[in-house]
Amino acid sequence: MRPIYLVASLALLAACAGTPETPPELEAVRDYVEVGELEQADRIRTHGSDGWSPLTDYYALYKSRDGWYLLEFTRICRELTDNTRITPDHRYDHNVIRRGIDTLRGCRIDSMYPLTEAQKQELEALVNSYAGGN
Repeated sequence: MRPIYLVASLALLAACAGTPETPPELEAVRDYVEVGELEQADRIRTHGSDGWSPLTDYYALYKSRDGWYLLEFTRICRELTDNTRITPDHRYDHNVIRRGIDTLRGCRIDSMYPLTEAQKQELEALVNSYAGGN
């Protein structure tokens, strides 16, 4: 009976060792969205003066004339910070960004949350607190 326990415990140990740990800043942003009960937007009207900045590998802040948005991607999006490889955006309509359809720097946008200026600053401070090692 003991060999079965040994094999089972080794399998469990190997499974735990192979599981990647979620970065704390990613968990913090997810918690912020859930606790703040941020409402999802289906689309954002775009303009020529719009801009964006990376927040984490999974999130970016998008600035439109209508205000700030938190964009969440379906996968890790290193293209946001990798300026050596610029991937073009795919847009269904050049005047609108739609979640689930369109991309930013080649990364598909999974969710979009409208933010106030105060919420944007809180998110930046939250992520920076983890980047600073606190």
